[in-house]
Amino acid sequence: MAGTTTPAPRARLAHIIRTWQGRALLTWARLLQHTVAGDTRRQQHVARRNRTIRAAHARGVDKAALARATGLSEATVGQALKGESTSD
Repeated sequence: MAGTTTPAPRARLAHIIRTWQGRALLTWARLLQHTVAGDTRRQQHVARRNRTIRAAHARGVDKAALARATGLSEATVGQALKGESTSD
């Protein structure tokens, strides 16, 4: 039986180890995404949103319409328009 097609136990073990390493790395990436990168990404998102609010206001959109469209309070939109940091 020289022509067996079953993989050698060593090759199968290597495949299992690589699969578990991949899963461990995926778990680590998910943890980093939700902890370390989460705050930074949120702050960048809020800053981008505030810049967009200011740009829309500069082009004639009033504060009430901005508040309705974004779901934010008029006070928060006012802070964004002044360039102040918002509480979210």
